[in-house]
Amino acid sequence: MGSYLWSSSAFDSKSGQRIFIIFLVMIASFYSGTFFGSNSSVYVSQLPSNSSSSSPGIPTFTNKVVLSYRKTPLTIPETGMNICPLLFNEYIPCHDVSYVKEILPKLDLSRREELERHCPPLERRLFCLVPPPDDYKIPISWPTSRDYVWRSNVNHTHLAEVKGGQNWVHEKDQLWWFPGGGTHFKHGASEYIQRYL
Repeated sequence: MGSYLWSSSAFDSKSGQRIFIIFLVMIASFYSGTFFGSNSSVYVSQLPSNSSSSSPGIPTFTNKVVLSYRKTPLTIPETGMNICPLLFNEYIPCHDVSYVKEILPKLDLSRREELERHCPPLERRLFCLVPPPDDYKIPISWPTSRDYVWRSNVNHTHLAEVKGGQNWVHEKDQLWWFPGGGTHFKHGASEYIQRYL
């Protein structure tokens, strides 16, 4: 049975020679690329060296709190992104109320277009990192984060006021609690399931 694998009908000499030649060309191209190619990485660019750096080899990032706008062409500085002022900690791209007020005369209010997303022109779009709230905390890990989130990480307390009576979200010390079940299960879906087990 083992002799069938190496018989002339299963593996003829011409196809064997072709496979061997292709294999040799692959190995030769790999080694020629290794010997004659550049050693620098294609994906990581070298950061400019800073003579005032305290430790050599570690890049220094000059992040500043600056309101900067997008430029054309889009390039991310090697020294890092600037941080938006704290005033923009609730900024949502393409949902700028002041821009919508500017274009309001051009919108069809009967179709409620003022509620849709309207992105400003490129030169008016922010190009900085939106800062977290002042007392931001590291998020709660899964699976607890399914039901709880830090109140300080969510600035929109109006949500709890509006949805509080509908059992969507509740305040619990420093946390928001999402009991699940919505308006149907006042004590949460898990309590409802436990009642029938």
